[in-house]
Amino acid sequence: MKKVVLLFSLFLMLSCSSSDDNGNSSNSDFYPPAWIQGNWMQEGLTNYGVLFSFSENDFCMTNLGLTKQCQQELVNQMRQPGNANAVTVTETITATNYTAEIKYFAGQSVIYSFRKLSNNSIEWTTVPGSIFIKQ
Repeated sequence: MKKVVLLFSLFLMLSCSSSDDNGNSSNSDFYPPAWIQGNWMQEGLTNYGVLFSFSENDFCMTNLGLTKQCQQELVNQMRQPGNANAVTVTETITATNYTAEIKYFAGQSVIYSFRKLSNNSIEWTTVPGSIFIKQ
């Protein structure tokens, strides 16, 4: 009987899982503010411009006609098993600014920075003069 109880206890311990997401069910590093969420088309460049798509837990950049890169997917690809700290993301959010800095283990970093100009336009301040209109 002791063996059965011990085996059952071992089974219970192994079958219970823990979560490392600290209550965050989306497992995301990105949380763009509500004012920037949606699709933004580069002003004046409808055929060859850039489109940014912001959601509650990610943002994607599409070079129209070419490729779409979602930032959370890129971060996840860099985090191979056993190397969870290969990439860190730091966001700065205000009522008119959203910045996401992605730092890679090799010392490289990419900074996406946006400034709200109005409810329907933002500037990609990383590329000065790049105005985007909400679609």
